[in-house]
Amino acid sequence: MRKSKYIAIFLLLGVVNLFAAANRYDVKSGMIEYEIVGEGDMAGGSATLSGTSKLYFKDFGNVELTDEKIQQTVMNETEEERTITKIMGDKIYNVDFTDEITYTQKMVLDDEDPTLGVKNKEAFISMGAKNLGVEKILGYDCDVWQLGEDKIWVYNSVPLKLITKSLGLVQIQEAKLAVFNITIKEDKFKLPPFPVKTMEEIIGDVDSDEVVPAKIQEENKTIENLIKQSEKTKK
Repeated sequence: MRKSKYIAIFLLLGVVNLFAAANRYDVKSGMIEYEIVGEGDMAGGSATLSGTSKLYFKDFGNVELTDEKIQQTVMNETEEERTITKIMGDKIYNVDFTDEITYTQKMVLDDEDPTLGVKNKEAFISMGAKNLGVEKILGYDCDVWQLGEDKIWVYNSVPLKLITKSLGLVQIQEAKLAVFNITIKEDKFKLPPFPVKTMEEIIGDVDSDEVVPAKIQEENKTIENLIKQSEKTKK
């Protein structure tokens, strides 16, 4: 179940990057609170997911923080997980509450990626996305896009609703509160007081994949799969 959640997260990040040419968002600041629900069949049994996510950003997304809390149940076994992700400039921070460590790495853009030379909607269309029109979410006019089995509602580069289908699970993340161009207090962007380690430090400790936390390995695999799928749609 965790993998499907990260697919949703990175789809959101990817859409934001495509729709914002110079800035991550087309509005200066914002605060969005999402409700998350999901259900389906996984590993031969029923699965459900519920939770909340909060997104804070300023300076057109140059600084942003996402705080997500998820409760997932598979075949009557329930686990809870909290994930905080912060983006500051070209660096991304992932907080691991289990190990009480914050992992950081640089966000790398591929200079050879042809989508970087195409602005906004054209870049998303080049990946195979289809525009389904305009719908209102919380009173905001959102462009509705479909990419494969996934759908996303976007307002000024900010995703307000997302439906993903993966590994037998259908997940819906929808904004229940959204306000823009407001002053966001600095404490909203604070990370927990855990030690910060770069991925280079972790990998350098011991030359083994076991050193890299399973969560990070899973995220990296998900990103690689998304890139491969994107490349296939372009051919």
